Amino acid sequence: MSSTSPIDFTPTHQIKQIHATVSQGHASGITKSYEWREHQLKQLAYLLQENETIIEEALTTDLGRPNLENHVGELIGTRNEVLSALKNLKQWTKPQSVKTELTWLIAKPRVSHEPKGIVAIFGAWNYPIALLFGPLVGAIAGGNSIILKPSENCPATSNLLSNLVAKYLDPQNICVINGGREQSTALLECRFDHIFFTGGTSIGKTIALKAAETLTTTTLELGGKSPAVVLDDANFYVTAKRIIWAKGLNAGQTCIAPDYVLVSEQSESKLIEAMKKVMKEFFPSDAQSNKTSTKSDNPGPSDSKFCKIVNQRQFDRLNNYLSQTRGEIIKLDLNSSAQPEMADPTSLRIPLTLIRNVQHDDVLMEEELFGPLLPILTYNNDHEDIVQCLHRINQSAPLALYAFGQSEEKLEFIRKHTKSGQFVCNDLLIQFNIPGLPFGGVGTSGLGNYHGYYSFLAFTFERPLVNFPSWADMLLTSRYPPYTPLKFKLLQALLGPAKLKGKSNPQPPALTDPQDFKRLLTPASASYFSRIPLKFSLSFLLLALYYYRRQDQSGQKGFLNSLKKVQEYFKQYISS
Repeated sequence: MSSTSPIDFTPTHQIKQIHATVSQGHASGITKSYEWREHQLKQLAYLLQENETIIEEALTTDLGRPNLENHVGELIGTRNEVLSALKNLKQWTKPQSVKTELTWLIAKPRVSHEPKGIVAIFGAWNYPIALLFGPLVGAIAGGNSIILKPSENCPATSNLLSNLVAKYLDPQNICVINGGREQSTALLECRFDHIFFTGGTSIGKTIALKAAETLTTTTLELGGKSPAVVLDDANFYVTAKRIIWAKGLNAGQTCIAPDYVLVSEQSESKLIEAMKKVMKEFFPSDAQSNKTSTKSDNPGPSDSKFCKIVNQRQFDRLNNYLSQTRGEIIKLDLNSSAQPEMADPTSLRIPLTLIRNVQHDDVLMEEELFGPLLPILTYNNDHEDIVQCLHRINQSAPLALYAFGQSEEKLEFIRKHTKSGQFVCNDLLIQFNIPGLPFGGVGTSGLGNYHGYYSFLAFTFERPLVNFPSWADMLLTSRYPPYTPLKFKLLQALLGPAKLKGKSNPQPPALTDPQDFKRLLTPASASYFSRIPLKFSLSFLLLALYYYRRQDQSGQKGFLNSLKKVQEYFKQYISS
């Protein structure tokens, strides 16, 4: 385990002074200009681009994470966020016209997104770059002055970020405060216009209570027990690959990692066998690795080891779960140095552990695991059991809900009858890096969202703009006293409201989509189009494009001949 230099805590008596500096910088009005926002976003991009190597080293020191995971989980997505904001900044900051009644077009109604003001961003230790700089992109684009508070659990990364932010960004409007509970408490005593927090639910509640004292708006990115529901018609091998990858990334220390798997009793053995197979593929034995590896594809030591648990306290918490659970730990016998056979307190590494026969009242189901432990729960194909499973998901309102299956109807049915921050079908984690999608929770899993344009919205408020010209006063003279019946009729004719046709009916309409849970049990029949091999479909499209671009007669004949062959192939394929 790499040695880590202690973090340089910011003295608490300096925090108010830093807040005053940022307040003074914001009062100058420079952050509202387009030029300042563009310059700071470019500087943030250069910060990430020019210091990629030392950032990787700091992340490896704090988390012991493979370099590929550093890029997939943090660096690629964060740099794309910055570039997307630079590309769309002019459009975001420009006042937008609104759809309105014809009567009010003369007033030129628009909406301007104004900076909230002075904001605080609390990062998290599991992804110290993405979860600090991701919100920072939206705060800069929104024209705010910012105080950043990275996690004290990643000292190497926090120290590095403090130095880089001071070097690359405007020190009068963007500052970093390092420290633990004492510094965070002192920071919350300062007056902010918005607080952005990523972390656990308990601390999120504390921040929400403190913000409520001054009616400060908040964005809370929390977590929860995100389930992965595997239906009977799922592709078990692909499902197992994706679940194991998502749970193994960052050793399960991801807020949207699958917290547990929910599968039917009849399909449990299929899924577990597929998971065992995938684990041996992902973490081959040392003897097998030495035989099959070559110089070109043999990963280095730093890229083959399983990520470590962040600190001793988290390691002990997860280890206690393993000793207290009533579930059955599935033996894998990997014999791979990529991850230890059992929990290793020296390296703070815990192997990715599959646990079956877990009940809903088990210790593993009490709170978010946030580690490489994966309980596998089962349900029977019974109406009431499925109702209870969906009800539990509804009650917990997880940050993410994953569902695996081939029937679009069944997947849509699960979406309609559950509640979660995100709903992802047949994959995991990818929603975090898809441009254009908001990221956030609901209920106990979070408040508000961000990413891309939604980050800009999180750090701005919508300010209506109206300019009603004085020469148009004659259009609304009926609003002035003295009031008369004639003025009332004119005002109604001009402003409405229009009458709604029909009559009231207190009887609510019948459900068009009743909760027919038996639909989850009936196997879906695959259509002919779903049976068409993907490679064949792509080949046919390329062939059609080739003949289409040929304008001569032979090209048209060739296309028709190919079409006839395709029809014959379809008949043979479908009949078989």
